[in-house]
Amino acid sequence: MRMKERRGTVPLGVIYFFITTGMYYFNWQYFSFGIHILYKILLALFIISLSFVVFLVHTDLERAGILGRYVCLLSLPQIVVLIVSMPLWVLHMQGMTAIRRGAFEELYGIIMIFAMAGILYVFGENGFWLNLVSMLAANFARILGILQKNGLSVYLKELGILIRSFAGETGSVIAAAEIHELTFAIGLCLSSCLMDWKRYGKDRKILLLLPAALFCFFSGFKRIGILAMALSLSARLILKVLTGEKDRRKGWLMFAAFCVSGLLFGYLCLVKGGIYEFLTKRFALNTMGRRELSRYIDAYYWIGPDYIGYGAGFVSRMFSNMATRAYGNRALHNDILLLYIDLGFWGFWIWIFSAILLRTWVIYKWQGIRSGILCLCATLFLMVTATTDNTIYYVYVTGSLAMVIMNEGYKNQRDCAGL
Repeated sequence: MRMKERRGTVPLGVIYFFITTGMYYFNWQYFSFGIHILYKILLALFIISLSFVVFLVHTDLERAGILGRYVCLLSLPQIVVLIVSMPLWVLHMQGMTAIRRGAFEELYGIIMIFAMAGILYVFGENGFWLNLVSMLAANFARILGILQKNGLSVYLKELGILIRSFAGETGSVIAAAEIHELTFAIGLCLSSCLMDWKRYGKDRKILLLLPAALFCFFSGFKRIGILAMALSLSARLILKVLTGEKDRRKGWLMFAAFCVSGLLFGYLCLVKGGIYEFLTKRFALNTMGRRELSRYIDAYYWIGPDYIGYGAGFVSRMFSNMATRAYGNRALHNDILLLYIDLGFWGFWIWIFSAILLRTWVIYKWQGIRSGILCLCATLFLMVTATTDNTIYYVYVTGSLAMVIMNEGYKNQRDCAGL
C-alpha cells in the first residue's frame, strides 16, 4: 500500500535536524545519577516523544501502522537476545552489572529503531535525507573542531597517508576527528544509496550528499567497512542477475540468506580454530589485538549444540573488568563471536533466524523481491563489519540499518510488486 507523502514544516525540520545532529555528535558523553545515561539515548527518546506529539496532532493511522510493523520486525533480534538471556542469567547467577549491561545494550538498539521510525513518520521519505544530513553535520562538526587546532594541511596529509596505507597508518589528528561508529553508519547509508541507485540517483540531494558522505567515510577509513561495502554491492548485482527481480525466483534470495547465515557460523568455527593465530604467523598481519583477545576468551566457549551460553552482558562485563593494557582494547571487537558466547549455540541460531532469515523473508512478502534483496544486502554489510568490530551493538549502525529498511516502505505500488 502506498503511503501518502506529507512533509514536515520547515521549523519542525530545523528542530529535528538539531536534535538528530546532537544525537550523532554526542557519542560517549553522558550524565550520571546512579547509572550513566548517554546523551545520544536521551536525544533519541526526545525524538520519539516529539514524533508522538506530531502523531497526536496529525494522526495518520496508515503510516503509523506500516512503521509499527517495521519496528516490530527490526526489534525482534534485540527481543530474542533478552528472552534467551533471562534463563541464562538465572542459571549462571549473573550479577546485576552484567544483566544491566546486557539488557540496556538491547534496549538502546530498540530505542534507536523507534527514533528512526519517528523521523520517517513526520517527514516521510525526506526523513532518510534528514537523518543522513544530520550524520554528516555531526561528523563535519567534529572534523572542523580538529581543523581549528591543527590546520587543514595537516588533516589532508594524514588523510592521504590513511588512504594510501589502506588504514595501516592512522595519524593522531585523523584519529581525534573520528566518531568510530558513525563511520560505519554513514558507510551503510552510502552502500544502500549505491545499491538502489535507480531510486536514490533521481534525487538531486544525492549530488551534494554523496561527495560529503564519501569524504566522511574515508576520513574514518575502515578496512572491514570497505570490504563490507564491496561484498554488499557485489551481492546486490549477483542477486539481481540470478532473480531478475522477479518474485517467482525468490528461491535464490532465500538461498543467499541461508548462505550468509552458514558463513557466519563457519566464521565462528574458524575463529575457534585459531584463524587469527594463523594470519599473524603466516602473513604477519596486524590483527589490532584481536588474536590476543580471541585467545583470552577461548576457554569460555566451545562450538557445539551442548554449549548454552551465559546471557547477554557476560562478555561485555568481562572485558570491562580485565586489565586491558596488554590488549589495548576494552571490547572483543567481534560481535558475531560475542553473541555466540552470550547466547549459546541454539540462542545464536535463533538470533540468526530473526536477524537474517525471517527479516529477509518478511520484507520480501511485504514489498517484493527487489526490496528483499536490498534488505539482505544491507544486513550483509552489518554482519561483515560485525566479524571484526562491535557494529551490531553500535546504536548508530542499528538506526542506520533500520532507516534504510523502513525507507523502502515509501515506494509506489509498482516497486512494491517487484516490477
